[in-house]
Amino acid sequence: MDIREYLREKKEFIDRELLKFLPREPEYGKKLYQAVKYSLTVGGKRLRPILCITACQVVGGDPLSATTPACALEMIHTYSLVHDDLPAMDNDTLRRGHPTTWVKFGEATAVLAGDALLNRAFEILADWNFDCERKVKVISEISKASGMLGMVLGQQCDLDAEGRKDVSLKELLFIHRHKTGRLITASLVSGGITGGGSKEEIEALRRFGDSVGLAFQIIDDVLDVVGEEEKLGKNVGSDAQKGKITFVSFFGVEGARKRAEEEVNKAIESLKVFPKKERIYLEEIARFIVEREY
Repeated sequence: MDIREYLREKKEFIDRELLKFLPREPEYGKKLYQAVKYSLTVGGKRLRPILCITACQVVGGDPLSATTPACALEMIHTYSLVHDDLPAMDNDTLRRGHPTTWVKFGEATAVLAGDALLNRAFEILADWNFDCERKVKVISEISKASGMLGMVLGQQCDLDAEGRKDVSLKELLFIHRHKTGRLITASLVSGGITGGGSKEEIEALRRFGDSVGLAFQIIDDVLDVVGEEEKLGKNVGSDAQKGKITFVSFFGVEGARKRAEEEVNKAIESLKVFPKKERIYLEEIARFIVEREY
């Protein structure tokens, strides 16, 4: 199978569906609407929503039924990037090959745009016309992963570690399992729940997500050192400039790549509960994560 073609097709589908979930542009406060739309439509791999709909399919569900949680996850991910880029956080000026939201619209509007995306995500989940029990489980999974014991906690710990030389590998793993990994795992678990997966299947998807999420962050650290800004669509070398300890700091570029490959192998092993024909898409996405150049 051509995983790049699969990812391209699914990305185009998500791009179209995201626009449908935006409300009409209001008469007043148009700047907020424009900032939200800009943040959501200037690019991105759409990895989390693709994992969500793919996981739904892997457990035997209709992937279209996972469209709402998939788009909600992308809104939450985008909000986190808008806030991460702010001067008070990472102070980045380039994202997805375009000026960051705060650069284009100002800091205050960027804060509000992030807030709007987060709340819109849970609004569309609440309005989702779906089995009530499974919907509540999905909302719970996503809220825990993105909240104060998940992604937000990871971001705070990342800020706390900036400029420190005594960051341990244990602490680094904690940071990125929360900041990056939790939402990736929630994407897979949400898709599995939507598709009616069994308890065994959901746990397999959770293990897969934990390993793939870590591999994704490790490769991000590698690309921040050896990647090309044009391909990445964001500033390179920013981790070193901010005094961040990364997986490259601990293992070097090649050692970090090896660690990412080990995590991907663990991820693929966790999928053995699914038939080969069904799990192939997730396996190929996992391999793409360590081979990517952007």
